[in-house]
Amino acid sequence: MNILFVCSAKSWGGNEKWTSMAMKALSSEHRIFFIGRNEQLIERFGKYTDHLCLPFSSYFDVVTYFKLKQFIQKHNINLVLSTKKREYFLCGLLSKHMGFKHLMRLGVTRKMNIPLWHKLNYHQLNDGLIVNAQQIKTQLLKHPFFEPQKIHVIYNGLPGFDESSELPVKNENDSIFRIVSSGRLTVQKGFHLLIEAISLLPEAYRQQVQLKIIGDGRNKEEFEQQVINLNLSHNVSFTGFVNHTTDELQGADLFVLLSQREGISNGVLEAMTQGIAVMTTNAGGISEIVTDHENGFIVNRSAEEVKNKIQFLMDHRKLVTSAGAKGFATVKEKFGFTRFTKDTLKLINLFSPSK
Repeated sequence: MNILFVCSAKSWGGNEKWTSMAMKALSSEHRIFFIGRNEQLIERFGKYTDHLCLPFSSYFDVVTYFKLKQFIQKHNINLVLSTKKREYFLCGLLSKHMGFKHLMRLGVTRKMNIPLWHKLNYHQLNDGLIVNAQQIKTQLLKHPFFEPQKIHVIYNGLPGFDESSELPVKNENDSIFRIVSSGRLTVQKGFHLLIEAISLLPEAYRQQVQLKIIGDGRNKEEFEQQVINLNLSHNVSFTGFVNHTTDELQGADLFVLLSQREGISNGVLEAMTQGIAVMTTNAGGISEIVTDHENGFIVNRSAEEVKNKIQFLMDHRKLVTSAGAKGFATVKEKFGFTRFTKDTLKLINLFSPSK
């Protein structure tokens, strides 16, 4: 098949990582095409037969609509996989007009508080939804216009990580307790709460903590200013975007992510592949992989509670090490890239024109 991925992101995050992984997984059997919004991001998505950048200025962008239509006609596209809200509607309209199949990828739960619009956009204008957590499917099915058979749960894969991967050997750190967090730098991801939690630690603990924040996003400058205002410049550093997040995870004791909404975070999974204990909010599908005080730690989205949990874990480092090892075993079982590739190909092949 000729498969077109559409991703109108302006910056790189978990959704874009998923898109890149899915393109790689499907390229073994299909011709892959790509349409994006930001020329600077294009190369990060990997290999494709042809690509195009379009403005996606709104849900009703006429210029994007007609150029998208021309691209689909030119390359005889059989299936379009849209990944962001900006393109869901446009791709859906074109699918009904032109007759190709349209799948939507939904990485987090969304409010469905405009019934007619959301029924049109999320149900009528597509042939199925791909979600990365059973919890997202459960939440969607609370709305009467969704059908169970149209929602497909496929856990994220992790390139380079598979059933044969071995638990990394961790060097014994000094007294420093190293925390890492990664993702799109937005308030929704909770980085401001983590920074505040570090500032609330008793001085003796705070002197032992180093926090590294990996990624880029619209609130980065706000978080950097927060660090300055709280006199945490010696404790907190920002790496910006990096190509290989796992390189920045080396030597970490704890990975923290305090999302308000989430599917299953790639950042959490990447940390677990390195045997690093994770502490995260119970958002989206996290309960499908993390059991509190077993293979990770669940915390409420509160700076005070995060501070208390960090302080507890600093006093119980053997528990942290044990949780990291058990977390590695969890992702090895469920999130290998071979399994992701197999599941994704199986689903996509259901939409072959010959079916």
